[in-house]
Amino acid sequence: MTRSRLAVCLALGVAVVSAGAGLIAQGTAPGAPSNLTYQANGGFVLLNWISSPGMTPTFDQNSSFYRLEAAYGAGQAPFFTWDSSTRGDTPDSRKMFYMLTDFGAGGVAPNTYYVKIRGVNHGVVGPASNEVAVHVTPGCQAPGAPTDFTGIMRGRTVYMGWNDGNGGIPSQYVVVARYQSGGPVIAALPIGKPAANGVEPPQGGYLNVADVPNGTYYVQVYAQNGCGTSALSNEIVVNAPNNGPAVRTPNAASGKLPWFQVRDLVQAATAAAGSRIDGSQSCPVRPNFDPNDIEARKTQRNAYVDFVVAYLRQNFDQRFGYNAKPTRANAQVAGDEIAFHWGSDAPEGSPNVYLIDTLGGHCTFGRESRDFRPFFNEYGRFTAAGAF
Repeated sequence: MTRSRLAVCLALGVAVVSAGAGLIAQGTAPGAPSNLTYQANGGFVLLNWISSPGMTPTFDQNSSFYRLEAAYGAGQAPFFTWDSSTRGDTPDSRKMFYMLTDFGAGGVAPNTYYVKIRGVNHGVVGPASNEVAVHVTPGCQAPGAPTDFTGIMRGRTVYMGWNDGNGGIPSQYVVVARYQSGGPVIAALPIGKPAANGVEPPQGGYLNVADVPNGTYYVQVYAQNGCGTSALSNEIVVNAPNNGPAVRTPNAASGKLPWFQVRDLVQAATAAAGSRIDGSQSCPVRPNFDPNDIEARKTQRNAYVDFVVAYLRQNFDQRFGYNAKPTRANAQVAGDEIAFHWGSDAPEGSPNVYLIDTLGGHCTFGRESRDFRPFFNEYGRFTAAGAF
């Protein structure tokens, strides 16, 4: 076994919440995964993709999962394959393998590898994703240009987010603004790379700017690390102020809208909902369940989460909704977490989400505390739950 193959076999998972919305019968070929990208630093490689539509949502590790194929040349037969179902499962975690759409490996030998991903649905292998040439060098490499740069203007605050392009792992980003496209830079705002952990996005970055003066601005972002600077991202136009109603932000070019840091908005929403946080409304008895079954009481719609979701949809973006957690076998909706739908697919039932926890000490019956914790290592699905 070659060193590079051994390194891939020793892969570690870096989970991100994602997958396709359409759910079809077991034994039917899923669609192709999309937007496979990579970042590398020395012998560490991280792959990220958007999942296949039509995966079966079950806990059976032999049902729906992803297959990685690596070859030494474009279009060649793979010298190595890896299935996401090999990560294992436990009764406690109950992770659905079709939601695991990141792959990381350390100690990969320098070379260029041609990688693609396929969905597997109960033994039926689907078509391949785009093939990406993964360049692994002995040291670092310059990052690629950020992609899907998106801005959401609310009042005088602009919320900006972007995804990483193919290339080296960035250590920081710089957001630049101009009065006209291609004109002189009037502001250059550096921002560090967020830590890749459970409460920060594993790919891309974000920046919020408050008190933006009246005007129209042409804005881009580029990435940097110790080996160089990327090209500029796509350009966005920021018009300040914007006091119009919230809309569904347009789909990103890749299909994956970047993450936005909305701590202030979530805290405002939960503060406004304070009068609704009590034992009967934030943790109601679930019909047809034992009232002492706290887990059942946590996993349903309630007045508190209804209020927070409506507030965020009205004041930020229509992509906010309810979170149905597949880690709970009896769950319809998780009563203290909400979902932000980042995918371009139809939102109902889509796992293309990240989650925000809005309550600390849930089901403490009148002693609940407001919270803000985004999750990128939990798994959920966006559901309207009949509300929209």
